[in-house]
This record gives sequence, structure tokens and C-alpha cells, in this order.
Amino acid sequence: MERTLNTSNISAPEDHKVKVLYVAGWGRSGSTILGRILGQVSSFFLVGELRYVWDRGLNENRLCSCGVPFRECQVWQEIMAGAFGDDDHVDAQRLIGLRERELRTRHLLTSAIGSARTRVARMGEYQGNLEKLYRAVRDVRRSRVVVDTSKFPSYGYVLQHTPGIELYVLHLVRDPRAVAYSWESRRKPKMDRRDGPGNSMTPHGFVESSLVWDEWNLAIENVWKRKPERYMLLRYEDFVKSPRNSVQDILRFLGEEAESPFVGEREIAMEVPHTFSGNPDRFQSGTVTIKPDEGWRHNMGAARQAMVTALTWPGLVRYGYPLWPHRHGRIPKMGTG
Repeated sequence: MERTLNTSNISAPEDHKVKVLYVAGWGRSGSTILGRILGQVSSFFLVGELRYVWDRGLNENRLCSCGVPFRECQVWQEIMAGAFGDDDHVDAQRLIGLRERELRTRHLLTSAIGSARTRVARMGEYQGNLEKLYRAVRDVRRSRVVVDTSKFPSYGYVLQHTPGIELYVLHLVRDPRAVAYSWESRRKPKMDRRDGPGNSMTPHGFVESSLVWDEWNLAIENVWKRKPERYMLLRYEDFVKSPRNSVQDILRFLGEEAESPFVGEREIAMEVPHTFSGNPDRFQSGTVTIKPDEGWRHNMGAARQAMVTALTWPGLVRYGYPLWPHRHGRIPKMGTG
């Protein structure tokens, strides 16, 4: 009978753990640009959506943002060799199965948290491979902090209980009306056209987007909000209003001292990262100016706004968003209470 190693109760010495900054939150909330900025910080390395390394990396061999397929990217080949010796020896399909069948975000809600612990306890093999992978990222790239923008609360929970990982959660929130508008009206290609035809980002209607926004944010708070030393809330609107200060706040949260990657208050010189999944903006390089994207205020119909508001109003109140935003209104600053 096959035995599964339970690693959930095995701990590693703190000084040997891999420090991971995990960006959690529903999509279209600014994780791509924020992750890229953090990836510019000295001794930080951006892995992007590492949750998908087994399928989008190993199986589909998607294009790395450096311009070559995953299996041909020297950086990723060094990382995979450091973790597993040879990526052909990794049973990617089995690891995908473990990831998909065991834990869901709904299991992180208050009434089901016991189920979440039980399910993670069955994922020893999966966690063992994650530990090898993140350790290899740190060692190969000589990084103090690994930045992961996978966003899924469930994946973050698995990392939280993976030996050898010191997890810090950055909870990124954006006004759900802006998020719903982006999902429904801006159906960007999932990858650069060099990846080939037929690959488009999965669209989400405004009702689905609103319900997922509710569930994911509530799950993130339920797991991490009571751990202020490992949890930080950041609203997209506050980040784009003052990006340089927001990044400094993140560095303080992590206990890291580093030079600011900005060349101005809002300008940053972007180098090409090594990410194989996510928003096509990951392929862009050069000087980028961070500015708010509030097209939804002018272009989203009143009925749509009202419906999203009705579906998400508890979260709107909790995160300090107005229930009835003005087209040119200012978003109030989030309080600290």
C-alpha cells in the first residue's frame, strides 16, 4: 500500500527557512505590476504564479517572459535542476492532481477550517516538492525573498504549512466594481502572441467575479488577519496613489532594508523578469509610470455597478470603499483600525 509522508508537523529552523512574500487576492487587482516592482528590489526574486509550474511550465512549456520557452530558459532550468536534478523526473501530472483534488478556497472559511487542516495533512508529497522548489529558487538566485503572485488563498495555505517556508502574506484588494469591469470588458490574451494562438484569459462575468471577490477576501482574512506579523493588507487604490511609499511599507513589513527600485515617485525602470504565467504585461520592459486605472467609473453602467455593490457591500464597507462612488470621486484612505 502506498504511503504518503505527512510533513505538516515537521518544522525547519527559522534561519534555514525560505522567506516567501505571497501576494493573495482575486485577479485583476494589480498583482502583476506590484510583483514586478518587488522583483526589482535587490535580493528579491519574482517567480510569478509558481502554483502553475507543473502544468503551464513543465507540461505546456509556456513562454517565459525572457522570450524563450520554460524548458529552454536557463534560469528555470538551473532552478529545476537544483530542486529535482532533472525536471523530467518530476511527476508533474501527479502533483497537479494533488493540488487540484485536495484543497479549495471554501475550505478556508471559518466553518470548514478543520477540513482544510485535514486535507493539507494528506499533501505531504506535494509539500515536499514545493519545499525543494522554493529552496532551489532561493539558492540559485541568491535571494533573501521569493515573491510569489499566485494569489489563490488555498495555495497560500499550503505554503503556510510547508516545512522550510517562512510565509508572509500581502493581501491585495481592489474595488470589486473595478475588478468586475476589468474581467468582463478587458479580456486580454493570457499570453504574448509568441506563445501561439488560442490562449486567452478566462473571462468572468460580473456576478461570478463579485462572488469570488467575497469568498477569497474573506478566506484570506480568516486565515491570516489574526497574525499581524505575517499579514499585510494593501488596497490597489492606495498602492497606485503612492507606489513608492507602498513598496517601502512592504519592505518594513518583511523586515528588509533595501534601496528603492523607483527612479521617481511613480517611475520605475523595469527589467525583463522570468515568469511563465500571468498577465501579458509581464513581457514589457523599460521605464513604467504607475498610475490609477479607473476607467470603470466612466464606462461601467449604473445597473452593473449597483449589482456588484449589492453582492459585495460588506467587503466594500470593511475595506473603506464608498457604496455609491462618484464618477470623479476620491477613494478615502484605508484606516488602520
